[in-house]
Formats: sequence, C-alpha cells, structure tokens
Amino acid sequence: MTTAHPMSGSYADQSELGDSALVLEAIKLLRDSEKSVVFVLDQVSRRFLGLSGPCEDFFNLTREQMLADSDAWFKSLEDLDSASETTLQADLNRYGTVVRVIRAVGLDGVKRTLRAALMLRKFGARTLLSGSVKEVEPGSLNSGEPSVLKAAVEEAHEGVAVTDSEGCFIYLNREHVTLFGYDSMEELIGKSWRILYSDDVVRQFEQTVYPELVAKRKWRGRLQAKKKDGSAFLELLSLSLLEGGGIVCSCLDVSDQVALTERLERSEAMFRLFLNTLPTGVTIRNLDGEYEFVNQAALSILGRDVQQVGAQVVGMENCLEDANVFGYWAAVDNRVAHTGTAERFDFPLTHGGRAFVLNVEKLPMRIGSTSVTHVCTLAADVTEERRMQAQMEETARRRDEYLVMQREFVSMVSHEFRTPLTAIQGLQYLMSKSVTSAAPPSSGDLRRWLDLQGQALATLKELVDQVLLLNRIEHLASAVPKRVEIGDFLSKLMDGIAGSMVNPRILIEINTPAGFTALIHEAHMRALVENLVSNALKYSSGSVSVLVSADEDYWRLSVSDSGRGIPQKDQKKLFAPFFRAGNIGNVTGTGLGLTIVQRCSAFHGGKVEFVSQEGKGTIFTVKFPREFTQTHSTLPFTERVPSSESAR
Repeated sequence: MTTAHPMSGSYADQSELGDSALVLEAIKLLRDSEKSVVFVLDQVSRRFLGLSGPCEDFFNLTREQMLADSDAWFKSLEDLDSASETTLQADLNRYGTVVRVIRAVGLDGVKRTLRAALMLRKFGARTLLSGSVKEVEPGSLNSGEPSVLKAAVEEAHEGVAVTDSEGCFIYLNREHVTLFGYDSMEELIGKSWRILYSDDVVRQFEQTVYPELVAKRKWRGRLQAKKKDGSAFLELLSLSLLEGGGIVCSCLDVSDQVALTERLERSEAMFRLFLNTLPTGVTIRNLDGEYEFVNQAALSILGRDVQQVGAQVVGMENCLEDANVFGYWAAVDNRVAHTGTAERFDFPLTHGGRAFVLNVEKLPMRIGSTSVTHVCTLAADVTEERRMQAQMEETARRRDEYLVMQREFVSMVSHEFRTPLTAIQGLQYLMSKSVTSAAPPSSGDLRRWLDLQGQALATLKELVDQVLLLNRIEHLASAVPKRVEIGDFLSKLMDGIAGSMVNPRILIEINTPAGFTALIHEAHMRALVENLVSNALKYSSGSVSVLVSADEDYWRLSVSDSGRGIPQKDQKKLFAPFFRAGNIGNVTGTGLGLTIVQRCSAFHGGKVEFVSQEGKGTIFTVKFPREFTQTHSTLPFTERVPSSESAR
C-alpha cells in the first residue's frame, strides 16, 4: 500500500493548519517512518486537523471512518488493551506524553503489534493532540524493547490478573500475587480463581456475579477473599469480560477502609442515638435554610412527625413556618452565621394547642471550613422551670409583703386595738366603782355604758374578723369555684344585708339574662360584695345603689353612693392593707375592706375600677369574666390600683 509522507500527506482541514508551530513540530517528530499513521487532533472539538498513513492496515476502519469518529479506532483493540485505554486521557493530562504498546486488528483481519506515541500540548487557547502509530515486530519486544503497558500493570498499586475461558490464571501482576499471600506468580498460573475464595463465595459468584458479568460485560463489588494461609480479607473487585470468555480483574484489600467506615457508622449511629435521647431539642440547619438533623425531642416539642430521608429532613420547614413567630428563629440563625457568635434567649410559644416557654441557644458550626457552615439550635422546654421561678419570685414578693403587713399590723394593733380596749377598760372601771359605792348607778347610765362597751367590742371583733378573712383568702389554695346563677345569688345576699338593718337603704337592680350563670367562689364573692356595700353604707347617709348587668362573656357589679367621696391624694393607696382615707372622720373601720375586695376580684380574674369625687360620692365597678382560669397569685397592689384619671 502506497502512503503519503507525513510532510506531504493529506489533511482533514488544511486551512486550519496554516503554519501552526505545533503541527510543524509534531510532523517533524513523527516523520521517522513511512509505515506510520500520523495525526493532529483538536482536543476540545475532537476534530482531526491532520491525518496521514495506513489506517486500514492498523485499525479495522477506513480513513474516512476515523475522520468521522476520532475515537472509533478503540474498537479495533484487543479487549485487554481496550480496557487499559480508559486511563489514557488521565495519563496525557498528567504527563503530557504517553507511549503505549497495543495489539489491534486491521481491515485485512491481521492482528498487529503497534507502538503509539501521543503528545498533548497547549498553544494559546487551543489544546492539540499529536501522535503517531507504527507497527513493531513482536520479536523486537521480546528482545529487549519494554512494553510500557505491561510495565504499568506490573507497577500498579492494585492487583491485576487475567484468566482464560476456563477461569484459570494466565497472568497476575506482583501486587495481585502479594495481596493473596503468595510468593510468586508461578504458584497461581494455570490454577482456577476459585482457590482464592471459600465455597460459599464461589457459589455466590457463580449464581449472582457471573450472570451479571455476562449480561453487562463488567461487574464491580466486594467479596470475602482468602489468602494462602487461609486468613480472610474483604476485597474490592472489578471484572471485565473478554472476547472468548476470559476475564480481566483488578482488586484491592479494603478491609481496613470498610472497618473504618463501619466504626464511623457505629459512631454516627451512637451519636444520633445520644442526641435522640436528650431531653433538649437539637436541630442543625445549613445556610441554605435546610434542616440536616432534627432529634426526637425537637419533634416532641413541635408535636410533629418529621420524616428523615438520608441526611435531609423533609417537612421541618413546614413545622417551623406554621407560626410566624418562627421567622424570628431564622433571623437569629442569619445573625449567628454572620457574626459567628452564639445567642441565647427565652422564647414563649403557643403551638399544637398548648402554651409553653423554650430556652433557645443558637450555636455557629464550622464543618470542614473556617467560616460558619451550619447553625445548631438547642431548645429546652423550660415552661415548668419558669413557672416555678415565677412562683418563687411571687412567693418572695408576697413574703416581703407579709413582713410589711405584719409590721403595719403590729403598728395598727398598738393603735386601733388600743382604742376599743381603752374604752372597755374605762367602762369596766366605772361599773366596778359604782358597784362598790353607796349609791348604785342609774339604769340609764348603766345602759349607756353597756352600749359603749358593746360598740368597742364590735369594733374589735370586726378588726379580728377582717384580718382572719384576709388571711383565709391569701392561703385558700384549695378554693374551688362552681357555677352559680348570679341574679339569684346577689338577690339573696342583698336581702340578708338589708334584713340586718333597722332602716334598709339599699336599692338593687339586676339586669342579667334569665338563667345567667357564671363561675364563682361563693365565700370570696360574698366577702367582696359585703365589703363594697358596707363601705358605701358607712360613708354615706343616703341610699346605696347596687346594679348587676351581664353580656355573653362578662358580668358587672356596680355599687354607688352619694357620700363623702375619696380625696384625690388618697386614691393611689386605696387598696393597700390598713390604709384609710384622710376624710373618714370618726367612722370606725379596719382599712382592710378594699384590700379584701381587690384580692377576691383577682381570684375571679376580675378588674376593680372606681370613680370618686370628694363630697359627691363614689362608684365602684367590678368586671368579672363569665369563665376564668383559677389562679392563686395576685399582682402587687401598686399595679392593681386604678386611679381616678384611668378609671372609667
């Protein structure tokens, strides 16, 4: 066959070549043989810029077929050489120049031994591949010219072996021999691959691996292999099926890697188990807003069932978007990611039909990076803890209040108790003197003294009764409200109060719907009403009006009088224990009545308001919810006392 010289050969696109320095250099390097295929190829477009030589002799295709498909010549190679060509591009990129000895079949059906020399170079923005392929005599290889392919296989860091169609080894590299604990290749040449595996693995291979290998012509997986001394190891095995039934295999001992992977998996599983047993909710969120981990406590807090798929958590975003308040969490996440500083805060929340408080801590995480990649959220349900803390603070406040009350009580006792006791003591002295005198007292004097003594005793009894009642209200933790018809309850109560009076002057008007009921504690409510009405009667000489009204959710009690009213300067202290306004004159009292009203109203979830003008009278109004949540704590007096400016 006549061929063109590389310098004067035909080219795919002469206009693309021009005076290219690379083409001239390549042709100069490759002109050493008339019996060569010489080419220049654009590596990016995979188009031949130049092609010359006996393509039909070396490869099982024409020159036109090579020009149409620059990779079609691979099909002409023997299976073993074709498999090795998968590393060709990597070697070219790494070394720039590659020399391979290959065996290929031409169009004439003759199998030839070829030497391929390839060179990859960059010229400006273009990457060009130049090369030559020439036939070499097999004897020349045997006489000393090294096979680059064989040398590469021998130096490989993985075991490589070839079997014939009967499954007997015809080649093994040094790494393969050493991997299985043998001393030389001769110990395995001609023997079946089955000696390297147990009977169970052989059956597995024949039943599952080999059928897949025949169908797909390749297989990759892990098998339990055995060494010459009988010890076992885990082998990563890659198989390729050759024409004629032979097999090319490459293998690695991956026992250590698998053991390490299993340890890591166990550690991760243990860590996940640990996080899932924590009572603290844990979430890990990347900077794209995706939740990569959510533990069981977090799900329990949210009251949701979130499905985990791989590392991603599906549905967590929906949980957090149910309430707009969770937008605050996202804002804190962004701030923590930006600043790299942890943040901690209490987060009150109503979710899943219940109200609770979370203590939330946001921590920056740096996974495989010097910058923040994730934000870890720790959320603990501290509802009970905060309730107990508030209760302790309330207890401390009440204790301090009781100490103040105790001091005021002692001071008041020394003053208020002394007045009726002094009167009783004086009257006792007069009566005892009259008994021992010659002239006994007249019946008029004796009656007057007994009346004064009775008034003093009544004052003393009222004071003691009020103190005891206030104490019961403060400590009656077991008080249970019940549903009562309000109109009927107040009518009977007013009748009882009016019945004890010589000249009844209470006007009551009840404007509640028929059968209107509400939750109340009867003893507490009776004390509240009696003290309001008693104050109105005590500081007014005219009639006292009691008005009861109601709507769907609330009911109201108003007690009004046209008496002396309350001075403006005294109104802020009106509900403090033992406080009495400056214009009471000689009207006796304990200063505890309105304190009792305020405490009883707080127990029922009510609110006390009043309007008063000195010299014109006072109106007290208490608004109660029809239903209420029972509580045993009250706010400090200064926060509960309305002023005339705010009262309506």
